[in-house]
Amino acid sequence: MKNNKKSNIKMSSGCSAQESGSSTTNIVITETRNKKVERNASMDVDQCAEAFITNFRKQLLLQRLESIENMLSKGL
Repeated sequence: MKNNKKSNIKMSSGCSAQESGSSTTNIVITETRNKKVERNASMDVDQCAEAFITNFRKQLLLQRLESIENMLSKGL
């Protein structure tokens, strides 16, 4: 059964996409933002990702040290 229904999607980033409901999906994206603003948003995401990764690695190190201390206290 074919579905020829089309839907327009407005994305929060200022992009819009048009999608057709046929067996192959065609998506057209039109960018309406300033590239400078887009780069700043990308840098913010990169900084958040770096902070998350750094914090995650610190937590892994603390867990490893805690595990080693527990093994040493048990005499293993």
